[in-house]
Amino acid sequence: MSIIISSEKIVEGIVIGGVGGAFAGLAIWLLQLRRDKCTERKHKDKVYNWIYKRTEKHKGLTVGSPNDPRWISTLEIACYTNLTPDRVRYICYVHNKIRPKTEEDLWKPDEPWKEKWGIREFVD
Repeated sequence: MSIIISSEKIVEGIVIGGVGGAFAGLAIWLLQLRRDKCTERKHKDKVYNWIYKRTEKHKGLTVGSPNDPRWISTLEIACYTNLTPDRVRYICYVHNKIRPKTEEDLWKPDEPWKEKWGIREFVD
């Protein structure tokens, strides 16, 4: 006995398999994107809340010293939030309420620059 399969059935199977695979791939990509955004949101809240609580008492302070308590280093934030320094750096960079310490914020020109972050409403 021989089974004859028409070329029409083969093409139809290939098309159905291709469309199904593309749909599954798109669904997985969308779920991954949603998961990444939720994780980012959670990390943003964690970092912002920790920095806010840590520097809230220095809200109206206009200190210009190198040890200005309104600025917190990336490593310190990473230690207390259990995130990696790279993740903290990314989260602080994309958060609209957190800003980096720049050369304009240095107390004196010869002060060494260190990567620090502050809440915009406290340091602006």
